[in-house]
This record gives sequence, C-alpha cells and structure tokens, in this order.
Amino acid sequence: MFPTRILLATDGSGEASVAAEAAVELANGTGSELHIVHVVHTVLELPYPPRSSAKKQSEALLERRRLRGFKLLDDQVRWLEEELRGSIAGSYYREGRPEKEVIRLSRELDVGLIMTGGQKRPWFERIFGAGFSETVLRRADRPVLVVSERGLRGSTVLS
Repeated sequence: MFPTRILLATDGSGEASVAAEAAVELANGTGSELHIVHVVHTVLELPYPPRSSAKKQSEALLERRRLRGFKLLDDQVRWLEEELRGSIAGSYYREGRPEKEVIRLSRELDVGLIMTGGQKRPWFERIFGAGFSETVLRRADRPVLVVSERGLRGSTVLS
C-alpha cells in the first residue's frame, strides 16, 4: 500500500520546507526510501539575446543559478539528515524545465509518490498558466502530494 520510494522536489522555499518535513515523517513512518531533487531552470527564455555581450551576461547568470542550485541541494540534504533525522537514499541535481525533469526522474527511479510544496497563486497569475506543483500534479503518471503551510492538497494521478 505505501510507496517504497518517495521523490521530494525542492526549491528551498518555505512551502518546500513544509513538504520536506512531511516527506521525512512519511518515509520514516512507512520505511520508504526518500530521494530529493532540485531542478535549475536552464531553458533560455525567448527571445534569446541577440548581442554577444547580452549572451555572455545570460551565461554568467545561468552559471550563478547552477552554483546556487548545487549549494541549495547540499544544504537541503544536510538539513533533512541532521535536523529532521531523515535518511536520504539519493539526491539529484537536474537542469531544464523543472516540471519535466521531476516527472522524468520519478519514472527513472520508479517512485511511488512525488511530494512537493505548493501555495495557492492569485487568480491573475493562474490566468497565465499553471504553476510548478499544479503542472506536476496534472502530468505525472504516479501519485503526487502537494503540501502547503495550510495543510495537504493531494491527488492521485492514475495512469
């Protein structure tokens, strides 16, 4: 009944911290493996800067994002293990579109549950498209649990 592997998607936000605490509690309570992933959004936004100086600035920004991403993942793993007494089976750094990379990794690891933090976005932001947690919730072919500071919003996505 319980998932044997849980994948926690984190971005270091407050909502992600609440999800991390819930993931550790669930993994420890069920004997499940806990895996954690952080994805750095590296897909260049259009239009791509046409000048070489702008391109260099974009590449420098991307490099700073990568370094912050590695540090964030390392800090999250340390916090989960030392402060929350969790056992991390694997930590993963990915680059690309976060929604796609989390779903792809969940398939590679054959996880039984994806967990992420989420918050209700204002209506005017929802007009322009779904956020990360909503997109994962809709597109994943396995159960997804979205945890917010206000409580759990979960859904099982059936294949």
